[in-house]
Amino acid sequence: MKIQPVCRAVVFSPARAVLCFLLLLCFLPLPRAGAAETYVFGVYPVTDPVKMFAAFRPLGDFISARTGHPVRVVVTRNYEEMTRRLADGSIHFAFYTSAGYVAFASAIPGLVYVATYAELDSEGAVTPYYRSTIVSLEEGPVDALADLKGRNFGFTDKNSTSGYKVPLTMLRALGMEPDSFFGKVFFLGRHDSVVEALRAGSIHGGAVSDGTLYSAVGRYGDIFRVLAVSDPIPLDAVVAARGVKAEHVEAVRAGLVSLAPDSAPVSAFRELGWPAAGFVVLGDEFYEPLRKALEDAEKEGESGE
Repeated sequence: MKIQPVCRAVVFSPARAVLCFLLLLCFLPLPRAGAAETYVFGVYPVTDPVKMFAAFRPLGDFISARTGHPVRVVVTRNYEEMTRRLADGSIHFAFYTSAGYVAFASAIPGLVYVATYAELDSEGAVTPYYRSTIVSLEEGPVDALADLKGRNFGFTDKNSTSGYKVPLTMLRALGMEPDSFFGKVFFLGRHDSVVEALRAGSIHGGAVSDGTLYSAVGRYGDIFRVLAVSDPIPLDAVVAARGVKAEHVEAVRAGLVSLAPDSAPVSAFRELGWPAAGFVVLGDEFYEPLRKALEDAEKEGESGE
């Protein structure tokens, strides 16, 4: 039997046309981050997330005005979340710790340096540097770093610059490997948590930024003993993730450097106890000395294990 070919007419009804259009959308590429209706500005949790959100909300509003996009400020749970979300594009702009920047910037495709946060030093000069401090309680049993042997010690987070990376290099330079020198080592997540653990007596020494120490002295009085102070550390970077439009990056960069110390975004930072002064543009090369110092310290730590 010979089978005759059968031809059927295809009628494109309105419903069929809509279905075809929806199927076509499934195969179209997703929009870039820069085309999103809302930009997400990420902040890491130095202190109470509610306080961090309040302090950075004015800066989010400022970025919104510069880009023409609504901006939603989010305080990440930790430094790892910040890095992951910058890589996957769910955070578009971020206030990024300097250690995180030097460690991961080159590994996050398309990450762009925007500007560097700046503060006022003890003499009132604008500086893009700060320091890490190792502290104990003035009335406690620890008068010097050597007295911390066998005692409990608190860091913040393994991706924190002044709360771990830099004090680790300081301790290792003195032959004090934390795992063998201290009794127990705690990672407490936030700088203010180290201060509270120290006050509670659950640790005998801890590493915090000089800004955190300054705020703690203002709140509790001069009850802390400074055991060690680091060399100057580059302050945090504002970065933009892959997909943010180049014109938006430039608009934000130009806007940040124009902010005066008494502007709303900078003034809000001082509610955290930070001696905020504004922002400067120094480029990726500004962080190169820190990058090399941390790489060298990591190699020394590996060789000593």
